[in-house]
Amino acid sequence: MDEFCNLAEIQHGVFASKEWLSVYEGKLNLVGIYKDEYQLIGGFYFLKTKKYGFTFLKLPPYSPHCALFFKNEASNVSSALSFQKEILEDVVNYIKSQNSTLTVLALPSVNLDTQPFIWDNYKVVPNYTYRLDLTQTIEQIKSQFDSKNRNAINKAIKEGVEIELNSLDSIALFAFFSNHLRSAGANLYYSELKNIFSKFSNNNNSFSLTAKKDNVVLGNVFCIYDKNTCYYLLGGVDKSARIQGINNLLILKSIEKAKDLGCVIFDFEGSMLKGVEKFFRSFGPTIYPYYTINKGKLWLELLLKFKKRTIF
Repeated sequence: MDEFCNLAEIQHGVFASKEWLSVYEGKLNLVGIYKDEYQLIGGFYFLKTKKYGFTFLKLPPYSPHCALFFKNEASNVSSALSFQKEILEDVVNYIKSQNSTLTVLALPSVNLDTQPFIWDNYKVVPNYTYRLDLTQTIEQIKSQFDSKNRNAINKAIKEGVEIELNSLDSIALFAFFSNHLRSAGANLYYSELKNIFSKFSNNNNSFSLTAKKDNVVLGNVFCIYDKNTCYYLLGGVDKSARIQGINNLLILKSIEKAKDLGCVIFDFEGSMLKGVEKFFRSFGPTIYPYYTINKGKLWLELLLKFKKRTIF
């Protein structure tokens, strides 16, 4: 694992770190790509599960992509493209050897070449995230906010909402986010979520911000980061508080904290739900595509066309 993480982390930062992979307690399949059998030059990871006798290959929960990476040392453009195609075809063949009933993986946004997957009859689906350039001043960043966003932030401040840094311990954060995800009807991966706070999180890779009024918790944001990018991983607000702008203020303070940490990008980490996309868009970020690769047994794909038309 050490060699894999050392190389992968260069390209993909925190989501390829040994600390992040510890969240999954050895359940991940780490696949190495080798040159001359012994020299590791790339790899990726996925979660392989079985249910009702069927095998599924998928992303581990809370990870945005499969961390596909490889070193391309070709001397010219043509050679580099040919080497890239060879690597991706090897990845396709490896996944095929797993004989999975259903495969759903996301590629990192730097991996734009999906042709080998298309040629092997994968459904390649574009997804999007939003990113903010933190090399700007905070004043420049805020000037790009939607006016309604700025008004909501000001209302929260006038209501007396205060933001505290790292004021909740891991147990309290886990309790808050597990309750929030459950009440929102979102998928809750209990052990992985708990491990994010108990095994992964420390002062060098993450921070939380808590919104309070009169010492009552109104909402939380949890971000993880590396030397380049800060990722908005989890966020939630107590809707019973009935105060506008809590989440807006939390994200603004998260952006400010990320900038203070020296990050140059703030990544909203996925923006595919229409309501969520609209909210993230109000902060004036830039949209970036990434791709999922999806393939199932023919009978399963036919069934999924009725329920998952967006990916099959």
